[in-house]
Amino acid sequence: MGKGVERVAEILDADAVALVRDGSVIAAAGFADGYALGEGLVAVAEGRARSLAVPGVGECAAASTSLEGQRPLNLVVARRAGTPFGREELALLAGMGRVLTLELRNLRLLENERTLRSESEHQANENARLLEALRERQVLLERLSQLQRAIVDRLPVHEVLEAVVDGACELLGDEVGALRIADPDDPSHTTLVAAIGADERLLAERRRQPLSVGMGGRTVRERCLIVADVVSGGPTDEAMSDFPAQGLTAAMTAPVHEHGRVVGSLGVASRKPGREYGSREQQLLLSFAEHASLAMNHARALEEAVHEALHDSLTGLPNRSLFLDRMRHALARAERAETPIAVLFCDLDGFKTVNDSLGHRTGDRLLVQVAERLADCLRPSDTIARLGGDEFAVLLEELREPGDAARAARRLLDSLERPFELRDREFYISASIGIAAGIDEPESLLRDADLAMYRAKSTGKARYAIFEPGMHTAIVERLELEVDLKRALEREELAIAYQPIFNLDTGAVAGVEALVRWQHPTRGLVLPESFVPLAEESGLIRELGRWVLRSACHQAALWRAKYPGHPGLRVEVNVSGAQLLEPGLVTEVAEALGGAQLDGSGLTLEITETALMRNVDAAIEQLGALKELDVELAIDDFGTGYSSLRYLRRLPLDSMKIEKSFVAGIGRPDDEPELLRAIVDLAEIFGLTVIAEGIERPDQSARLLELGCRFGQGHLLSPPLDAAETDALLLRSGLLGDAAVPATAPDGESRRATIEPGTDRGKD
Repeated sequence: MGKGVERVAEILDADAVALVRDGSVIAAAGFADGYALGEGLVAVAEGRARSLAVPGVGECAAASTSLEGQRPLNLVVARRAGTPFGREELALLAGMGRVLTLELRNLRLLENERTLRSESEHQANENARLLEALRERQVLLERLSQLQRAIVDRLPVHEVLEAVVDGACELLGDEVGALRIADPDDPSHTTLVAAIGADERLLAERRRQPLSVGMGGRTVRERCLIVADVVSGGPTDEAMSDFPAQGLTAAMTAPVHEHGRVVGSLGVASRKPGREYGSREQQLLLSFAEHASLAMNHARALEEAVHEALHDSLTGLPNRSLFLDRMRHALARAERAETPIAVLFCDLDGFKTVNDSLGHRTGDRLLVQVAERLADCLRPSDTIARLGGDEFAVLLEELREPGDAARAARRLLDSLERPFELRDREFYISASIGIAAGIDEPESLLRDADLAMYRAKSTGKARYAIFEPGMHTAIVERLELEVDLKRALEREELAIAYQPIFNLDTGAVAGVEALVRWQHPTRGLVLPESFVPLAEESGLIRELGRWVLRSACHQAALWRAKYPGHPGLRVEVNVSGAQLLEPGLVTEVAEALGGAQLDGSGLTLEITETALMRNVDAAIEQLGALKELDVELAIDDFGTGYSSLRYLRRLPLDSMKIEKSFVAGIGRPDDEPELLRAIVDLAEIFGLTVIAEGIERPDQSARLLELGCRFGQGHLLSPPLDAAETDALLLRSGLLGDAAVPATAPDGESRRATIEPGTDRGKD
């Protein structure tokens, strides 16, 4: 622009030329250095004056023109006075102004182009940097993604860890990499589990080292990233001693975690002079260390999951799945060797009683001790498993003689004879064992051993039984009976018999006990001892008990209304141990009483001593709620269980029924009237009415009266009767007053003893 101003001065023979914009001189020629813009120059630029005083020249003629498109920019020319600018010169000035305008535009375009070129170059450099960063990030993501896929695909953990070291060295551009893990058996040492660029000689020397050695050991101890490079002062030989390489100039190590604990280190090292590890490199190594941690945690979790899936969580023994798998392998070996294997199925006797009375926690401790004893008396080649609950199974291989399996079962039984110590008390528990041998399918052998175990349990417990083919028939019949029992209520195959309870002194009927009977269409009469335990095991006892309760209440309401001569007549209904623990029992009793319009005083519920003692606290709460319905409560089979007098006092009972075995002993050489007298006295102390069961001879009735027992039932007095026969008995008793009732049924035929539902004893 300065050259343009000088050219204007030369062409117009001007002494001074200036470019003025917004009151400032942009370029000038002919003005002395330091010339200050004055009002005169501004006046000429704005067209308000035609002369200008130029320092060193004097008063000059002046003219100005505006540059096109730049209104605030004016070109001012001045020359000595006496030579004013003519029209042609002014036109030339205007033309030169347009030329300067074009020149300014070109200059501006050049400047803009230069600026754009500079910005473009900067952007290109930035784009190249970003592209390189993206390329590095893409490579990192691909590497990490490959590691994650390898972990998810469950590749061997050592292969994943080697890939971690290889990836870290590749992306960081280092020649040496090492991954060290603390020895789980000796945490004071670390082991080199993966390495890149290692010297073979040093690899053998430094594979296992103390934790105190090198940068890796320091990382484990301090639980953080450790860097040794040109910035941090460089590494020492001691710091590099856990890397299996020489000539290293820089290194860094990052912690590897397992379940939140630092268990190792991932390290990289370089031989390049001046190697520096910035924050990007440090973060990258930490990322690879995290993936090493992920691989180790995933492998450990998988190992634990597999172990948990195949082992019992309580005892640590193999579970059913692992046991069957080992059976398959054993059967394959046995088939090749043509030697059978044996399976022992063990079920603890009475474990449910321990569990219910002492709690599940104590029961679990007992199971652990039982498992330890059983395992201790087996060979290393044998397999013992817990199948669930209190069931164990043993796999025996390499049987030399047919009796080996029986001898092994005997050892198991003998191991349980010593008492178990739980809660500062001694407990005894036995087992029933079933044995099955052969080369059949695993499930079949286990099933056969299970059937044999039930045979052992049914023949007295604490013994073993060997499987016989006929056992299949028995189990099939049992399953068929269970199916038929589900339909018995719908088909109205069940009925209730009533056994009277008499006043032994007067012979009056004091009440009746409801006893369920099943008249099977093809099997005939099925005794309660065959189907009531089945109902309890299958869960049908609640429906069966509800039906008996409602039917008995309905019949009792009819009799109380029909025979006013028996105003205190009660019907007694047995409640099983399973029913007693049902939370809806109280509601069912209330609904049965309400549906029959029977007052609570017309119903007595009988609960066995054993059922009451299984869970005393729950029984007390349940019985208390039943008493609010005004029903009476009786403890059945007294003397056969293990009642605590402390608990007996807390139970809201009304009567006590003496089990028939005590009554049967009357008059025999080993008669123990003192025991009967003690039971009667105990009942009197607790304010309970005593009822004797199983009276079959006149001398028994007389002796019971002598001992103070006023009520009883049994074959001598009356067998169980159907509803019509009971109705006739009540009618005759009511008409005749308190006449004694004969020991035969109304039809004159003698009745056999029957079985009370829910028990395993005879009931007359």
